[in-house]
Amino acid sequence: MHYIIYVSAAMKPMDAAALESLLSLSRENNIAKGLTGMLIYRYSTDTNKGYFIQMLEGDELEVRALYDKIKRDKRHHTILTLGEGEIEERMFSEWAMGFKNVDDALFAGLPGHARIGEAAFDPAAFQHSNVEALKLLKFFHDAN
Repeated sequence: MHYIIYVSAAMKPMDAAALESLLSLSRENNIAKGLTGMLIYRYSTDTNKGYFIQMLEGDELEVRALYDKIKRDKRHHTILTLGEGEIEERMFSEWAMGFKNVDDALFAGLPGHARIGEAAFDPAAFQHSNVEALKLLKFFHDAN
């Protein structure tokens, strides 16, 4: 089972309708391709910007093809791969695309996690080991 974890910055803040549209299409496509995963969107009131962190999992060719498509999507920029590799089993097997819309207050309550988009967020630290990114995604998965 192959996976990719990435972060990106939204071109503009996304409202509930835009997020619902994105999720609806993603879930439909992911079911057809046998992909699962988790998407977290965080809007920062401090910067008036939105940020994504996502994990995709499934057949390697399908995951890579979708990630190539995601990288061309004009709704976001500054796409950074945090981790990629093989796992024995899916983390999000029950979700074609799990989703969590996170606000500043919830992120502030997560010990040890800097806020994406701020100076304290060090993407390079995630790239050396995807353990922290996986912990963050798993936290939101288990909270639902």
